[in-house]
Amino acid sequence: MTTSTPTENKPINVKDLLVVMVWLGLPYVIVGVFWADAHHAHVEGLHGMDAFLSYLGEIVAWPLLIFSDITLK
Repeated sequence: MTTSTPTENKPINVKDLLVVMVWLGLPYVIVGVFWADAHHAHVEGLHGMDAFLSYLGEIVAWPLLIFSDITLK
């Protein structure tokens, strides 16, 4: 007698993994956007692609910026 159900034997699809990655990544990006919007003083002097990449860097690196007390200039 086995206790496994048919859903436990179902293989994982790439689509299912992508859905999980999106749901796990969405809060990270949302917090990063709030962090970048709240700490945008250094971006005011930048223009064009420099400003965009700096903003994107803050979205990606917000945990490091919070816990390391690093200030971008």
